[in-house]
Amino acid sequence: MDERRALATDGVVVVDGEVVLLERNHPPHEGAWVLPGGMVERDERAREACAREVREEVGLSVRPVAFVGLYDAPDRDERGNVSAAYLCVPTGAGEPTARAEAARVDTFPPDDLPPLGFDHARIVADAL
Repeated sequence: MDERRALATDGVVVVDGEVVLLERNHPPHEGAWVLPGGMVERDERAREACAREVREEVGLSVRPVAFVGLYDAPDRDERGNVSAAYLCVPTGAGEPTARAEAARVDTFPPDDLPPLGFDHARIVADAL
C-alpha cells in the first residue's frame, strides 16, 4: 500500500447567505452531507482544482476568494487525503444541482447545518 498522502480541495460556497452541501452517493461517508471538492490533478493548482470540483459536483461556477486552511490530520479522511480549503463565491447565475457524485444538493444556513462528513464542520466554521 502506498503510504503517501494525496492533495484534495474543498470549497465553502455561500449562496444567498447559505452554505452549499452535497449528500455523497459513494464511500467513504456515503449518505453524509459534505462540501463539494475532490482531488487536485497533476497539472493544476489547488485553487483551480477547487473551482473545477465545485463546477463538476454541484454545477456552479465559482471563484475562490480566500484560502481557509490546510487540513491534514491523519484521521480526517480514511484515504489519507490532505485538503486545501477555499471560501468561494459564485461567478454566474444558476442554482446548485446534483451531479454524478451527489445524491442531493441543498443549501443550509450556517447556524443550522446537518451533521457533516470528514472534518467539514471545522472547515465551514473556519471559513465563516
